[in-house]
Amino acid sequence: MEGQRSLADRLNLLFATFKPSDDVNRARSDGEYFNSEIAERINKGSLAGRLQQEMDTPVTISGAYIGELRSGKATDPRLSHLKALAMAFGVPTAYLISADDDPALDDVEGDLSRLRTMRELNVQKVVLRDVIGRTGLSSASQHALNSVLAQLLELEGIENPGAHGQGSPESPA
Repeated sequence: MEGQRSLADRLNLLFATFKPSDDVNRARSDGEYFNSEIAERINKGSLAGRLQQEMDTPVTISGAYIGELRSGKATDPRLSHLKALAMAFGVPTAYLISADDDPALDDVEGDLSRLRTMRELNVQKVVLRDVIGRTGLSSASQHALNSVLAQLLELEGIENPGAHGQGSPESPA
């Protein structure tokens, strides 16, 4: 990415890259998470517990504040908020706090770009099957791994629309 990468730019790239997997009719035409959804993810559930363990104190953030960060109105967030936002999106905290010339930024943004491309092409499942296939696992173990992944997706409430029967080799992993 060329030019200055502000915190707002970096956050907006995360929102543009990571979209909800639900089929709920989203009010936003771009299908992005609402700021309040990310705030809720940070404030409640397992992420809140992990944050409290790592930070030794509860971390809370509002959707309105996330909106201020994304618009550039707020420019000096607490480290705990940046860590929470990074964890909510599954990226290293360094992505949100590193200097603009840090090569790690390019690495993360390259990964984000590849992820967006894969989603657009709907190839994540194919790639994962290929990776699993190249591990050297027997076909029975690959089948078992696909079954476990399908169960985990179900437990997390993540739809598995490409599944052709639980645990079948065609089930996306």
